[in-house]
Amino acid sequence: MAKKQKWLIMPKVHSKFNDQKIQDLLINKASQFLSSPEGEAPSFIFLSGQFFDVKGFAYSALRAWKGAAKPTDSGRRPLLEATFASLSVYLSSLLSLQSDFYFAYDEIKDILAEKKREDLWTIVEEKLPFISLPPREMYGSQVSPISPYFVINQDEDLILGEIYPSVYLTEIIKSIKSRFFVFFQHQGYSSFGFFNSLPELKKFGFEQQAREFSSDPTPENLLKYAKNAKNLKEVMVALIHAHNNAFLEQFLIDDYELLLNKLLEG
Repeated sequence: MAKKQKWLIMPKVHSKFNDQKIQDLLINKASQFLSSPEGEAPSFIFLSGQFFDVKGFAYSALRAWKGAAKPTDSGRRPLLEATFASLSVYLSSLLSLQSDFYFAYDEIKDILAEKKREDLWTIVEEKLPFISLPPREMYGSQVSPISPYFVINQDEDLILGEIYPSVYLTEIIKSIKSRFFVFFQHQGYSSFGFFNSLPELKKFGFEQQAREFSSDPTPENLLKYAKNAKNLKEVMVALIHAHNNAFLEQFLIDDYELLLNKLLEG
């Protein structure tokens, strides 16, 4: 009997160099902003990456998820990391579209306010589907066939949402339950965070402009920037620059299209 085809590609080492000080500081900062009001430590994985070659995705990660294995851990398969890395590729196109809707939403609102047509704005606000529909498990017959998440809060560069076990995801990735996530876009780059509990919204930095990292991209300058991070947005800025300058280990998923095809084949 032929072996069942493996659909979830395990990440492999792309770059071994790792600045431990940057990694530890970013993990501590992320943990600080994601902690509950009671101070309970969260479980989280943060990723920043870029498409590589034709079907590959190379990324760096921050990990503080109990039981999660790194791709370099001997004898253990990094199933959770492979799942979230693949999900970040899958969700990025959907969330970029979500951001486009947000900009359109804001522009229409400004135009109607300028024309003093608040009455039309009330109609637009109620009718246009700027927020993706949750999947079947949450809303019964109201089904979004491609969107496995629900938006909690959003501004022009950060989206906070919750992933629900949609029809397709539960068939493919059995381990995915409800998971909170953030998607952040900065200077043409992006990063994801997946975590298991929801902290206070003020810790994310909504409606605040993240400080630019404009210094020479050295480890010392990045450490200085990260130490002064005031919210989760600035932690993600630091992660993006750490990945772009290869300060953290990088891992590669050879064929993310295999997962996307499985998710969308229904």
